[in-house]
Amino acid sequence: MRIGANLRVRLLRAAAMAHDVAASVAAFWAGNTIFFGSSRIWAVPGIVDKTLAFGLVSLLCIYLARLNRGSWRYASVPDLLAIVKAATFAVVIFTIGNFMLSRAENISRIAMVVTWVFMIFGLGFTRLVFRAIRDNTRLLGLRPHSSWRKRVLLYPYSDTTEAYIRAVRRMQTPEIRVVGIVDPRFNYKGREIQGRPVVCTIGEMREFFNHRKRIKDHRIDELIVTDPAISGAEMTRLLEACNEVGIGIARLPNLLNPEENQGSNPLLPKPIRLDDLLGRPEIHIDTAKIAAMINDKSVLISGAGGSIGSELCRQIASFGPRRLILLELSEFNLYKIDYELREAFPELEIESHLADVRDRKRISLLFETTQPEVVFHAAALKHVPLVQANPVEAVKTNLLGTVNMAEASLSAGARVFIQISTDKAVNPTSVMGATKRAAEAYCQSLDMAGSKTRFGTVRFGNVLGSSGSVVPRFGEQIARGGPITVTHPDITRYFMTIPEAVRLVLQASSLGLRVDADRGQILVLDMGNPVKIVDLARRMVQLAGFKPDIDIRIKFTGLRPGEKLYEELMSEEEHVAQKRDEGFIHVSARVIDRSLLSRSIAEIAKACEAEDVEQTIKLLRHIVPSFNPRPPVQEKPHADPEGDAAVRLVD
Repeated sequence: MRIGANLRVRLLRAAAMAHDVAASVAAFWAGNTIFFGSSRIWAVPGIVDKTLAFGLVSLLCIYLARLNRGSWRYASVPDLLAIVKAATFAVVIFTIGNFMLSRAENISRIAMVVTWVFMIFGLGFTRLVFRAIRDNTRLLGLRPHSSWRKRVLLYPYSDTTEAYIRAVRRMQTPEIRVVGIVDPRFNYKGREIQGRPVVCTIGEMREFFNHRKRIKDHRIDELIVTDPAISGAEMTRLLEACNEVGIGIARLPNLLNPEENQGSNPLLPKPIRLDDLLGRPEIHIDTAKIAAMINDKSVLISGAGGSIGSELCRQIASFGPRRLILLELSEFNLYKIDYELREAFPELEIESHLADVRDRKRISLLFETTQPEVVFHAAALKHVPLVQANPVEAVKTNLLGTVNMAEASLSAGARVFIQISTDKAVNPTSVMGATKRAAEAYCQSLDMAGSKTRFGTVRFGNVLGSSGSVVPRFGEQIARGGPITVTHPDITRYFMTIPEAVRLVLQASSLGLRVDADRGQILVLDMGNPVKIVDLARRMVQLAGFKPDIDIRIKFTGLRPGEKLYEELMSEEEHVAQKRDEGFIHVSARVIDRSLLSRSIAEIAKACEAEDVEQTIKLLRHIVPSFNPRPPVQEKPHADPEGDAAVRLVD
């Protein structure tokens, strides 16, 4: 089969070479015929020999210009330049050769100039015709015709749009027919790419669709965004415009992102995702530094079955650890991630342990047995209202569990311990935030003690799609037809995608815990700008194909206990300790003496054991002075005629 394919390629190249030589000879003969006249051409001495000589020279120049290597189907400007080069060298070499051999007798310089023009035309025109036929075979009745084709607009007027139109034609994609282009620049209206005009700007889409019979196929199904680098704000404008005129919106997969292209046709667009609307400039990850921290190391991850923990497992596994140790309390979650990793990384040594970070003896024995070198501590209770209602349980898991993990890492001689924290630890108003800040303080005190083990904390905000977050809940409410419940019209949060957050955790860990790095610092991920939750809800409604306030209503329910209107990435008493690294900053926070902190933790452990909620909260406030568990301000929602809270979304 391979031999047959190679023979076919050789035959096609030979045929192309034969065509090019024949076209060159024809160009030489035509140039001389025009100069000498058809009646005198045969009387020119040695004209046949000269024609054959020009053919041989052309053969050499065409071969050196590698014209026979290119495919006529993909003929383009570089092929035209190669043709000009081959024709120029052929004419120049032939002319100089004749001058040296016979003082250029019976050779006209005008005829050679005409030959050069004809040769370029002959070699280029055939390729152009062949490509035009291949790109437009439907016009000849040769392309398979689909009874239904998606009629689309493209956005914006750019090189990526031009390449996409050419690719759709060349690949004979029956699912898509491009009928026009949308571009934000008003002065680009009327311009064309491959015969497809710019029909309107984003702001003019409504007017255009009201008069869309001005183009041949007036039905339009979708707008496809061809530029992978489009900003979240621009994507949001497009989503709103498409939602207003009643068409779908999609985007082309990013060809540089392998996660988006596995097993898919790159010409077929993908649905717009929520993170496309919240997009930030891509942050470049220093994979070499991450690999140096993880490669051939024994790595342990607590909370391995959770949203962040499971993604940590996936990404860490790709960096070639010697052994991956999974620690998880939920049997089902541990089974899922264990099965997934064994399928994806069959050569990797994986240990899975059911364990509770609150069980000091179990954790100590596990570390003593496994001897991890790098530890990522992602196990935590994070749901603010539930934690607020169960403060003792939160202290046991988020604070005492972290103490158990950190002390076990220290005893086992681990090189690195990374705690995953949250922006809710800054000026906390919830028990959840206060317990995470207390855990941060403990890790800081251990790092400042100067032990062999480096203790680091990585702090970031909400992640899209994590278990218990607003995104899955909004999705369920939309599926039920609404309403979507939002606590307050002004509430904002920082958001990242789970893979993005984990990549930055690894990046910050590898760079922030260098040998020469200052101790006791907190690494804060760059979360971009905060997002209004009500705007997030509105975008999700639009992505589902509905209209906010009309198809799906949003009602405000009031802030819940421990919930803040906005989160902060650092407090006033904290300050940026160093120059920013790409994707995160180094923050210096108040460090508590380890001996004092240990005594306070011992007392809070006794209070938890006695189930003394009041004493537990009191001691927690002693460890975290910024903890202010004030009740949230409740605002009475405005009632609508139907008795539910009315919705007025503010952009």
